[in-house]
Amino acid sequence: MPEHSGPPVYPLSQQDTFVSNLDRLRETSDAMADAFRGLRRAADAHGTLEAKQREFCLLAAFAATRNEGGFRVHCTRAKEAGATPEEIEQVVMLMLGTSLGLVPVVEALSWVHDELR
Repeated sequence: MPEHSGPPVYPLSQQDTFVSNLDRLRETSDAMADAFRGLRRAADAHGTLEAKQREFCLLAAFAATRNEGGFRVHCTRAKEAGATPEEIEQVVMLMLGTSLGLVPVVEALSWVHDELR
């Protein structure tokens, strides 16, 4: 289990190591972390969306809430599920003028570029 001191430092790209929110929860309660992970597995298993499609949905949600940690984790997972950097960029840019303004879209694009370079 990763050791850390205090809350995450943003932007996460400035940290030497990344500690996920799930790992942070696990430091307090293994049972709660396991329950949360089980909930996410059940959500992934429900329905017919493929992994890449699910990751795109999660990327949009994390970008809309400006959750850098969640966005970065799922950016990597989207790539692992076969998404190209251009597809991930498009997911972010589609939100411009719909649910996000210019600043959060550019911010999320910087997260994409940090994660996928």
